[in-house]
Amino acid sequence: AQRAGFGSAELRQRHPRLITCDISGYGESGPYRDMKAYDLLVQAEAGLATITGVPAGPGRVGVSVADIGCGLNAHAGILQALYERERTGKGGGIAVSLFDGIAEWMSVPLFHFDYTGAAPKRVGLMHPSIAPYGAFATQRGRQIVLSIQNEREWATFCDVVLQRPDFKTDARYRVNTQRVANRPALDGAVAEIFMSLTDDEVVRRLREAKTAYGFLNEVADLSVHPQLRRITVDTPSGPASGVAPPVRCGSEPFVPRAVPGLGAHSDALRTEFAEA
Repeated sequence: AQRAGFGSAELRQRHPRLITCDISGYGESGPYRDMKAYDLLVQAEAGLATITGVPAGPGRVGVSVADIGCGLNAHAGILQALYERERTGKGGGIAVSLFDGIAEWMSVPLFHFDYTGAAPKRVGLMHPSIAPYGAFATQRGRQIVLSIQNEREWATFCDVVLQRPDFKTDARYRVNTQRVANRPALDGAVAEIFMSLTDDEVVRRLREAKTAYGFLNEVADLSVHPQLRRITVDTPSGPASGVAPPVRCGSEPFVPRAVPGLGAHSDALRTEFAEA
């Protein structure tokens, strides 16, 4: 469209039912409108990097969340515009940016700062306001991540998993605020108990107590994870195995179309924009 000399607004004037989607780094107005925007830069600008990582320093989220989030917002906006066109017969213009998407995801840390004067600190796998919450190694060194969400779960965790019912009434650990204030001592006590147990025993106790937990897996573990759904896609270089789409529709398995070769649709796209 831009090569033909048309912007989104001009195209919609020529074709009132048309839906356009403009994607930018920082939006179409404001002092950052002309700034280059890559995923890492947006994570840094929106403050995400400063609450990600360990106390020693900030970190980048390990996948391109700014890019992915922007695509999801574009998808949602286009679907909304399609429903609107179905009702009114009119198209519309959608605009999304990488920065706006991450800024929205940062709402909770922003509320912390706006209403308490302090942003959440970097705590690695721990939670800034919940304890115990984090990774603990078993006898063989397997890291298990657990999360205690309320006092009922804490009581059961003490009785069944730690087998230390006295922790329920210990002044340092009785309620969550006290546990957070005494996190080093609490985490040390939990770690000592976990280190004395095998993987199977820890998991058995966690399941019996209905404590939320998960293993701290490597990417190699994900590759063979029993819950991972895969699909095979035909490509110009041969079949490739990938992750199945997260949305399941009905009972029929998803069958992907082949990945097109380079330039396979070039002529059709040129014709489409020439006609527009």
